[in-house]
Amino acid sequence: MAVEFEDEEGVVKGPHPYLLRRYPLEKLEMEVYQLLRERGAMPLSAIWRSFDCHLWEVCTALRRLKEKGLIAETTPTPEAYQGF
Repeated sequence: MAVEFEDEEGVVKGPHPYLLRRYPLEKLEMEVYQLLRERGAMPLSAIWRSFDCHLWEVCTALRRLKEKGLIAETTPTPEAYQGF
């Protein structure tokens, strides 16, 4: 899919092709859960960088895991940011 520009400032008239890509939500949910089990507490940015998907997809997977009672959101500590 070609991206067409409206003017020389680069205002896009259509979606970028990479926005059409989707990560299967159930698979992402399972993989995020496994990642958190292995590594423990992680900041959202570190979780997102672990997957080739959109930020909203990771947020959706985390919300669904939280609604199922499988994860809990906590206040981040400096230790949570170590090693990322």
